[in-house]
Amino acid sequence: MSHKKAKKSVFPKKLKDLRRDLFRACEELRRTRDRDARKELELRINYLKINLGWKLFDCEEYERGLALYASLPSEAYGEVKFSGMSRALVGLGYDDEARQILEEGLKRFPQSYRLWIAMGVFHAELGNDDDALDSFETAYQYSPEDDSTVLLNKAQILAKIGFFMDAAAILKDLIERDPSDPRYLTVLPRFFISLGAYHLDMGYLEDALQDYQAAMKIWKENPTHYEGGCIYMGTYASYRNLGMLKEALDVAQEGLRRFPEEDPGLYQNLADAYYAMGWPNDAIRILKKGIETFPDDEELKEVLKEIESGMDDPEDGQKPPILGLLLLLSLIRRRWKKRPRYFIPFPGKLFGENATKTRSRFIERGYSYGTNRK
Repeated sequence: MSHKKAKKSVFPKKLKDLRRDLFRACEELRRTRDRDARKELELRINYLKINLGWKLFDCEEYERGLALYASLPSEAYGEVKFSGMSRALVGLGYDDEARQILEEGLKRFPQSYRLWIAMGVFHAELGNDDDALDSFETAYQYSPEDDSTVLLNKAQILAKIGFFMDAAAILKDLIERDPSDPRYLTVLPRFFISLGAYHLDMGYLEDALQDYQAAMKIWKENPTHYEGGCIYMGTYASYRNLGMLKEALDVAQEGLRRFPEEDPGLYQNLADAYYAMGWPNDAIRILKKGIETFPDDEELKEVLKEIESGMDDPEDGQKPPILGLLLLLSLIRRRWKKRPRYFIPFPGKLFGENATKTRSRFIERGYSYGTNRK
């Protein structure tokens, strides 16, 4: 099994506040003897564990988040516990264990909206698109009326496998229902990224460029590293294939300047642009810098080897035309490694601090939103 290293937290203050609140609540519980007060504190501690654990997952600190979810009482928080643990195991690369957790959870909670979504995301991350769609369709049967997570995920899968009209129809309907949902600032760029990739592969270069430009416009309202890297790579490929080398060079330079540690493909973009402009030494310099940043990236090493070989054996002082084709093919292979990122409903939505005592007692007995929905 693989093991993925955690990234440095991008939410340090939020994590610090949650850890502080959890520590204080645990200390208060240790000092409290009143039975009712202890019960309320236990509810709050479990809520904080759910919230902090999920935030750690968002920061890719999966081992720490897993420890928090594993400590939740199974009787009262079984569904939430299965959901969180499976997300951590997927993040750590323990796919077999994640599948076992999800299957066990669905045996206990066969109508769980959250767990069916988690199963769909599990399959989607592995590239099992048909199984992912089946899981999302099952989740939809138990979906709460006020949660669109399953439809957002379904739209992304449909776009990924080329059913863009169906995906667009879902997104259009969701936006009309709730135009303020901030997740659209993530999903819509992803949709246009997928559509742009499709148009690039079909040779519809002007359409691809328009798709990536649309993604860029929306993305700038909520810039994120993952989508940003995809957009800059796709925009570069569109300009490059259209023969618009100046525009391609500008995009490649901007993308690498903004995200120097996000994606090795951004170094490859700029190296390809320099090489296309007839500046092989600059291309070599950028590739070497990229290899310093991403020492395990084999494609950067292979491209560097090809360029250096071409310079050692030039054709009448000209750059070999076949090498430019190899660079572009390498960029295409790299682009296909990018997959959409899917949503799992945040369990803390069900455990808000302002929930009534009746609602808290309902949660405490092990019920959850959508689990028994007909």
